[in-house]
Amino acid sequence: MTEEVADNTREIRNSIEAFSFAALLECASREDYIRLTHFGALHDVVQQISDDLIAFSNKDPASKFDPHLILRTYTSFPAVLHYRLAHWIDTQFCSGAANLFDPSLPAFLSKRGKMISGAEIHFKSKIGKRFILDHGFGTVIGETTTIGDDCYCLGGVVLGARGISGNTLEPRHPIIGNRVQIGSFASVFGRVKIGDDVFIGPNCMISEDIPSGANIRI
Repeated sequence: MTEEVADNTREIRNSIEAFSFAALLECASREDYIRLTHFGALHDVVQQISDDLIAFSNKDPASKFDPHLILRTYTSFPAVLHYRLAHWIDTQFCSGAANLFDPSLPAFLSKRGKMISGAEIHFKSKIGKRFILDHGFGTVIGETTTIGDDCYCLGGVVLGARGISGNTLEPRHPIIGNRVQIGSFASVFGRVKIGDDVFIGPNCMISEDIPSGANIRI
């Protein structure tokens, strides 16, 4: 890694930390804020967010491949940033490693991310590395959704359950493979499995398993 690249990477991480601290300052108690922002507690989650941001900038010519522009001006990226923070804190809380955290903090962070971005990503969903949400307004990712690495979603995407009310507590949302692309206003309902390298075009409605490599269009 060259010195210039290293400096840019540090600058990205510092900017992400600043945005993360702002979210926590608004949502967390004083005690939890101090606990989370000191002693490098957020190191791992900041790295995850950095990877998401760099992946986005590498694939988005409209940003002129500038991660700082995406972080500071794109409305979709805060949904991912808040999801990563909320999911990490929830994971720590559930593991007992952070049993003094306010258990409602992940939900507060998710709410803030939704208000800023217009996208709702449940903090208990499981999303892999280098996730990109582009033009994400109206996107909903349900609680028990699992998404693999290097996936790309556009706005209005719904990864939801089959029912409207009375859904069970069991896993009820889709399992999405690696390198899946989901176009705007597409919906995937139920505990269906979407294989690796699948392309789901805009406005598609999926309610059954899709094999790897498939190209789904209407």
